[in-house]
Amino acid sequence: MEGARANDREDAGLEYLAALRQRFRIATEARGTNESRIEIGGLSLRLRFAGPALAEVLLPPFEHLVAEESGEPDMAIDVFDVESTGVKPPPLPWPVPEASPGTQPVVRWSSEDACVLAAAGSGALTAAAPASGEALFCLRSVASVPLSERAAPLRDALQMLTSSRRLWMTHAGAVGRNGAGVLLAGRGGSGKSTLAVSCALAGMEFVADDYLLLESGPPPVAHAMQSTAKLTADSAARLGLGREAIDRAGFEPTLEGPYKALVEVGALAPGLVRRQLRIGALVGLSVAAVARPELRPVGPASGLRALAPSTIMQMRSRSATLLGALRELVGAVPSYELRLCPDPGANAAVIAGLVDEVG
Repeated sequence: MEGARANDREDAGLEYLAALRQRFRIATEARGTNESRIEIGGLSLRLRFAGPALAEVLLPPFEHLVAEESGEPDMAIDVFDVESTGVKPPPLPWPVPEASPGTQPVVRWSSEDACVLAAAGSGALTAAAPASGEALFCLRSVASVPLSERAAPLRDALQMLTSSRRLWMTHAGAVGRNGAGVLLAGRGGSGKSTLAVSCALAGMEFVADDYLLLESGPPPVAHAMQSTAKLTADSAARLGLGREAIDRAGFEPTLEGPYKALVEVGALAPGLVRRQLRIGALVGLSVAAVARPELRPVGPASGLRALAPSTIMQMRSRSATLLGALRELVGAVPSYELRLCPDPGANAAVIAGLVDEVG
């Protein structure tokens, strides 16, 4: 949903960001500060948590991006929860609708300098000033962290901060070999996660199964955001994953419908999670009733249709240049369509062959 433009007031987005920053300071006084540095897309990011509770939940997917740095970061995100700190966020100056069961409407307010997101289902709040590289994130409690947030922590804040630096959060996976790879594109349920994990299990390098930061190049580069993947029970079984490979929270309902669980790709494929891959091709995916996977070249328009709609739908900050970056990508690398068969190993072998061809 879209709220009134904040410039109807004296920049209500920046006002709310400042108020939320003050609540974070109060939360750190109560619980102390846990600080980490990571490098994401070549940028230094400082993460500060009020107390240890949310840090223990949200930091593990960033372990492969941890950096030993000092000095001023390029970006900063401050995080707190209400339950463990006893500090509530300031009241929202805009109405938030009730969330129906199984839904997560996100209400968005923006101005030239700030954007505020409120997720009605989980109660999560994200406020960001992209130009200054600053964001804050607040949740009700550690127990209320949804699967989507544990799989891709701080996704909205990262998207808003990095897009102003010409890194585009893209709804795609990325796998490869020797630093070069391919993008795996498709709507939710098209098989990106199953294919990306099967490629990692087959010895290929892994950057993402669902979300990544795209640097349109030249050459185009896919940058990692997190090291986790989400799988259905059927996918986990077809990949031969035992209960020990599944996150202890087990399979949970998702907004897309099917129950999914987290897996840590670094544990499944040690040494194969990468910070980035050069992209040599785009592969649009579809699940089909075929005995063997079928790969065929398609034109740039088809590649753009596989990648752009779901990416643009999930764009939280306004940017007229996102579509231009995606067009630049499909103009720079060949596009393919892959009809997936039920055998994950056979699908992964096709991707491995393509990587060798375009790498």
